[in-house]
Amino acid sequence: MDWKKTKSIFILTFLVLNLFLGYQLYKKNDLNNIENLSEQPIEEKLKISNIAYQDKIPKYDDQQTLISAQRYKFTEDEKELDSKDIKFEEELSTDITLHYTLSKPLNLPKKDTKDLITELEKFLKENVSRGKDYTYFEWDKEENIIWFNQNYFEKPIYYNPSNFDELADLKRDFEAPNGMIKFELDEKGNLIKFTQTYLNIMRQGGFQEIISPKKALERMLDTRILKKGHNILDIQLGYYSLVGVGDLQVYAPTWLIETEKGQYLVNATDSSIQVLSEKEE
Repeated sequence: MDWKKTKSIFILTFLVLNLFLGYQLYKKNDLNNIENLSEQPIEEKLKISNIAYQDKIPKYDDQQTLISAQRYKFTEDEKELDSKDIKFEEELSTDITLHYTLSKPLNLPKKDTKDLITELEKFLKENVSRGKDYTYFEWDKEENIIWFNQNYFEKPIYYNPSNFDELADLKRDFEAPNGMIKFELDEKGNLIKFTQTYLNIMRQGGFQEIISPKKALERMLDTRILKKGHNILDIQLGYYSLVGVGDLQVYAPTWLIETEKGQYLVNATDSSIQVLSEKEE
């Protein structure tokens, strides 16, 4: 074992973690919002503002940890898949970003999004190395691209492109975000190729209490991101990176709140808000 390299990795990890914790402390002192939220139940606030959410507020474990992650280097055995219908594009790939092309397009359900997702989940589990570690995230119908996120203990890892350094001589490594599967469809909506990246994940520090999804919704109401008449489509707990050095990043437990206007991330440790995507008014 290369102890010097291992020691450097640990030092770098703790440095990034300390930066992240310092940022959290600053946000908590700056916002000081968790204890000062209104006592009025969130259900009443949503009703008064005519904000609809058909599903139940999700259950969750209020004790979570930070995690750190780096791009995973695939072995040669992992690059070559068993299926003869899937070709590994060696010239386009690197050790951390794998490109594949299907010998013939895979027919996918056209009318039902749920059936399409089920079909792609089956494809991943049966054909792709570590495929069971990904779940559906988003379908970009304009670009004919379907994204799957890597999970950590059944919680998705959300991607922030501004926090990952792109090196000019390694551009191929960044054609797909961290820990994601990028499915590309043809004009008929059938799968023709895909790109894979994966993350090595480590838990950082001890368990800490996170804010509830109700508190996250209150934050969005207080900051007027969530407005009168909006419809809440989904609330989900995952991880999001705010601090990174090179390819090493620290991720915090984060609530993803999706409305018909966009996708918003509420940090579950300091309640800060990030806009993941937003439609123009």
